[in-house]
Amino acid sequence: MKKILVPTDFSPYADTAMQFAANLVVNQNAEIMLFHVLLTPVNWAKLSKEQESLFPDTLSAIRQAKAHLSERVDQIKKKGIEVQSQIHFTDGKEQVINFLDKEKIDLVVMGSHGKYGFKAHVLGSNTYTILRKSGIPVFVVKPSTETIQFKKVVLAIDFKEASGKAFQYLTDIIRLLGGEPQLLYVNTPANFMEDEHIHELGQAFLKNHAFYPHEINIYSAYNVERGIIQFCNRIQADAVAIITHGKTDLQQLFSPSVTENLITYLNKPVLSLNVSEMKDQ
Repeated sequence: MKKILVPTDFSPYADTAMQFAANLVVNQNAEIMLFHVLLTPVNWAKLSKEQESLFPDTLSAIRQAKAHLSERVDQIKKKGIEVQSQIHFTDGKEQVINFLDKEKIDLVVMGSHGKYGFKAHVLGSNTYTILRKSGIPVFVVKPSTETIQFKKVVLAIDFKEASGKAFQYLTDIIRLLGGEPQLLYVNTPANFMEDEHIHELGQAFLKNHAFYPHEINIYSAYNVERGIIQFCNRIQADAVAIITHGKTDLQQLFSPSVTENLITYLNKPVLSLNVSEMKDQ
């Protein structure tokens, strides 16, 4: 875990994510990159200085963004954390997701605006794309009046072979950041199995993919989201981690929409990793 990206629009929601990221890495040898996306009327990278002067409103927005970034960089530096900042110019045609590979980002932490619909309340369409298309883990954090903890983390798992690599990656990250994964299988009417069968599947999966011993928790619910939320409340979990599959049978495996629903209705940090977008680690 070397570099964490924090997209920011300078809102209180983004600042919550920034502080959460700083708390995660305060004892780690990791760097935070604050990342601001600025929509420009043209391809800004191709303009000369003379041409830039034709867009005074954009120049003013750039100056303001640099000032806001500088304030936040100073806040993080006071914690003894290495930090960089970058403004990403886009005319709406370039995919921000390409930036993750280019900068070798290991983790994204971003803020959520509320609980009244997912897409409109995560920091803009670019970070929505990051959640959907990222091949690295993405944390989404909501504002809280209490200090956000990351100790007891519910890891929802389907025990499918396709989830193996992501499971290893997430459990390593959870432990590295000081959390303890609590494995959860949600047993739903659409894919009901007896507990004994679930335990057999789980033990076989753990034998192939686990680096540490894990207890298997089973919770029955109408759907995956309800099961995760109810189990989190039961054990007073600090956060949720979930493995999603972008192109698969939704009755058998988790989809990105499960993560979006959790972000909407669960007032805890949600860590998501999309198997279909993962590259070799």
